[in-house]
Amino acid sequence: MPLSKRVTPVLGGLVVALLLWKPTMVVFFPGFIYTQDLATVLLNDGCIGSTTQTIFVFCLLEILVACVLLKSHVLPWVFGEARWGTYDELKKQKMVGFFIKIIVRLGCMVQILALVMPWLSLRNGLFADFNVKTAYQKMAKDHVATTCAEAGMDLKAAVALRAWTFTRDDMMAVMAWELAFIPSLPMDAWLHHLFVILGVAIGSDPMVLGSHAALQPFIDGVAFFLVLGAAAAAMVEAAVLMYHFSAPNATRQAQWMICSMVIQAILVIVFFVALPVSLVMRHLGNFGGLAIGFAVLVVFLAAVECKMLVVKAAIVKSARKKSTTPG
Repeated sequence: MPLSKRVTPVLGGLVVALLLWKPTMVVFFPGFIYTQDLATVLLNDGCIGSTTQTIFVFCLLEILVACVLLKSHVLPWVFGEARWGTYDELKKQKMVGFFIKIIVRLGCMVQILALVMPWLSLRNGLFADFNVKTAYQKMAKDHVATTCAEAGMDLKAAVALRAWTFTRDDMMAVMAWELAFIPSLPMDAWLHHLFVILGVAIGSDPMVLGSHAALQPFIDGVAFFLVLGAAAAAMVEAAVLMYHFSAPNATRQAQWMICSMVIQAILVIVFFVALPVSLVMRHLGNFGGLAIGFAVLVVFLAAVECKMLVVKAAIVKSARKKSTTPG
């Protein structure tokens, strides 16, 4: 292969990685894009200096550009031109989706574990001392804007709050992009993505549900487990990707799909059911009627994940059948 044909996909892959990890990099380096002067940014804006709409748009644009580079230059080289040429359009779309979701989710998981997790308390919720909804209500009613410095935040706290905002917007952007890029996704995937996008948007908007402002730390606590579980699903996607890389070795394909199923089952049980439910039950008096809404959300998400596991079990059965079929 000529040098130019090798350099182009490598450079394209590097640009893709930089684009999709840009939200993670800018959070870890305060002052690079977002200010270190906490007296100039507001708590209800997540100490960012711009609205979440702008953050969401940037995340979506980065994914769109990465999608074009992956499909046109990077993945034909990764899979091999001959093999890539045998894939139909839907399979190419799914391969692009796997790479984008894995890279974005890994970046989000790093931010959550390294920056956001220290601010989670099962007793008080997430960012209990820095309630963005309360800050907005104060500004709307009393006409007093609360800067992050006035809220008593240091740079470490501000960086963590920014990371929480970036991870939620990045995960929403991936889901919105996937629905547009692969409109033939099954109905359960559509409902799952729409449900999560609306839930995160409403739950994180400081201007919405102001009457439940005091509950925001606990809502964010539940969201923390759900978002962390979704980010950790990068491992599930990676195992499915290896299933495709392992073709036509049916035995190895079955092993990778089983690996994906095991990881997915653990994530569902721990992050989509056990931890969110335990937090809601611990503060049932605070949640009141909203607890029913969270119960519906948990049941729905768990049902979608279980349906995916059933589909994967059928794939494993088919792969095993192929591996035992002579010739």
